[in-house]
Order: sequence, then structure tokens, then C-alpha cells
Amino acid sequence: GEQKGADYVELRAEDVVLTFIGYSDGRVDNLNVKARSGVACRVLYDGTWGLACGMIDNTETLVKEACSLAQAASVTRKEKIKLQEIKTCEDKTTQQYRMPPHEVSFEEKISRLDTLCDLIKDHDKRIKAVSIKYADSHGFKYLLTNEGTKITQEMGHVFNYCWVTGKENGGLTAARDIIGSTEEGFEYFERETEQKIAERVAHRVVLQLEGNPPKKGSFPCVLGPRVVGTLAHEALGHLAEADLTLNSSFNGKLGEKVASDMVNMVDAPIKGTFGASKYDDEGVLMQRVDIIKEGVFSGLLTNREYAHKTGMPLCGSARAESFLYPPLIRMRNTFFDKGDHSNEELFEGINFGYYCKDYRGGQADLNSSFQIGVQEAFEIHKGEIGSPIKDLSISGIATEALFLIEGVGKELGFEEGYCGKGQRAATSSGGPHVRVEKGAILFGGRG
Repeated sequence: GEQKGADYVELRAEDVVLTFIGYSDGRVDNLNVKARSGVACRVLYDGTWGLACGMIDNTETLVKEACSLAQAASVTRKEKIKLQEIKTCEDKTTQQYRMPPHEVSFEEKISRLDTLCDLIKDHDKRIKAVSIKYADSHGFKYLLTNEGTKITQEMGHVFNYCWVTGKENGGLTAARDIIGSTEEGFEYFERETEQKIAERVAHRVVLQLEGNPPKKGSFPCVLGPRVVGTLAHEALGHLAEADLTLNSSFNGKLGEKVASDMVNMVDAPIKGTFGASKYDDEGVLMQRVDIIKEGVFSGLLTNREYAHKTGMPLCGSARAESFLYPPLIRMRNTFFDKGDHSNEELFEGINFGYYCKDYRGGQADLNSSFQIGVQEAFEIHKGEIGSPIKDLSISGIATEALFLIEGVGKELGFEEGYCGKGQRAATSSGGPHVRVEKGAILFGGRG
């Protein structure tokens, strides 16, 4: 690559086995095992990227191909890309699985799904359909650069997703449950047992069937860790990805007040969270970023290109779904940090409002407008949690809601999931319980 005039040459190789089991109402409807193996060559030539992917024994050809692609594209590129310098390293990371998922038989994996399905259905006769998706993976990824970086990382995950439907008097409702780990093997399900999952998701369905319809309008509310995490990730986190910041409502606001003093929002590779690893896919050590510190917009998520462009520090946010994709700036674990209010204090003094405990799905735009379907919600009456609410949806502008946060709890909670940005990435999000004033969030029906 260097002989052909490339300033930077990187090889990312991968050798991983992935398992997927789709399961509906007592039977397996999809069982898929695939091996993903190959190498990507990415070069920076005359300030332009070139990428070529293929089999590992074709590496030399791929380097030439990537150089040719970059050379052709560089003619029309106006702004030349430069990379932030890094301290190169040689390292090898391993995972300490007690039950490596690839060593557990299909029979055992399917037996677990049978048990889970039975437990969910036995919880309440109004539960009519259970759909489960199970996935795991195990393998290695390798990074080699002409700067001297040489990293091998063992990687793997286990993942379980449930979607459960209930029906009563012609009315249908549904709830979901998502759990997973990128650090533990199949032993993860000794802690997250079938019993625990079944009780959680079935309870949500029953609450939806028995809940009251919500009032429309704006009210004071308390948001649970998972709903707070959705706001942190969907409505705010993307605004802090350096490649998106220029077109977002955070543009030009570094160092400015963007939230109430008690708001601290962080993206960090916390041990045990989904999507954390030691290094990113450019060989940069993953580090904590304080996106909002005491209400001030303080940090961006960067890769080497955007760290150079913006002057912001490197943090290890360059992640690729696989060797077939170029690394992009991605969140890892995005959350509101804890405050000093007890949960009792957060509910105190609310004559009427809502407690939004868990969400079903959500979406947001780069102007931070959001809409979230809530799958577990309750009325708040005179500071106490009251009747369950069904079909609730909440909406608002997150950057405006940040100024109306008036209480932040002491205990953090997280949820695992996947984020899409042209590629899939394992991410976590969360936070403590948060109290928000009337005027920040609009409540409506059919969540």
C-alpha cells in the first residue's frame, strides 16, 4: 500500500460463527448458523478512503484494489481527509466464558426456549402469542496497520428478544423484552433465568390489558431508566456523534448550556454493558466521553478522521458491524449519570402525572424531536404510584426537555439493544429515574 502512495493502510480480518434461532408459539421456525470469515483493506490515499473486502488469501490484491478505488475517488474529493495521530500498540484480548455459547448444543438452546415460551403462556390465559429470537456468536477479529498497530480481540455475545401478544374483549396489546451480553457466555441465562424473563414480559402484557387509557396533554412525570436511556441514545446521543453534529441541533453549542445543571450525560464502555470492548475498530482504546457535564455540552464521539477535523479527543467510537463495512462513529453505552435524589423524592409533590417505566419502541430526528411508545406506565396520584396505563405514547423535543429536568435519581439501570446507522451495532443505554416538569413531554394514546 505504501509503495502505491497510500498514507495509511489498515487490514481488518474476522473469523466468527453466528447462530440464530427464531421461535414462535412452541416451535422453531428458523435455525441459522453461519461462518463469517474474511478481510477488509482500507487505505487513505491523497486524503480519500478506499475499501476492498475479500478472502484472507487475496490480501495483496485487495490492497491494490483499495488503492485504485481511493485514487479514482481522490480526483473529485474537495476536502482531504486527515487522521489524528495515535499511540500504536500490540495487544491480544480474551473473553472468560464459563459456558462458551458455541459449545452449547442446539438441543439445550431450544429446550430453554421451550421452557421460556411455556412459562410466558402459563402466566395468563389472555396471552395469545409468543415470539422469541435467540442469537449468539463467537470468534476473533484482527487489526493490522502500517503504523504498527497489531490487535487481536476475542469477541462473542448472547442475545434474547421476546415479543408477546395479549388479547381481551377484542382488544390486542403487546410487550417486548430484550436482554443480552457481550462479556458472558451461555452462563448469562443462569442469572437472567427463563422465570425472570417470563414474569417481566407477561406482567407488562397484563398491565396493558388492564390499564386505563391515558389523558392527553402535558403533565409532570417520572421516567424510568429504560425510557431515560432511549432519550439519551435516540434523541440526544446521535447529535453528539461528530459526523452528525454539524447537521444537528447541537451544532456550534460546545461549551454552551444545553440542559439543567443536574444533567450529566455520558457515553462510556462500562464493563458488563452490551457493546463494550477494549479497543474500537481503528485500534483506539475505548474511553469515557462526558457529552453533557452539569448542563454544559462538553464532548463529542469521534473517530480518527473527526478527532483531527474537530480538535476533540479520541475516544474509541469507530465501530464496524463486520469486516464488510467501514468503521463509523457509534455510541457504546449512552446514559444519564446518577444524581442525588431518592426515588421517593422524585415522586413527592406530584398531584397528577405519569410514571413511564419501560418503552416498546421509539424514534427521533436530528432536531431531537422524539416519539416513544411506552409499554409499562402508571398514573401518579398525590406522590404515589397508581393505576396502570395502556397504549401510552410520549413525544417532545429532547433539547427543550433537558432544561425541564428537576430531579435525578441515585441508581442506574441499563438495557441492551442494537442501533442502526446503515450498520448494526450492539449498544446499551440507560440512566437513573428522572423527574421532568410539566411542559416537557406531551402524552397521548396508542403507544
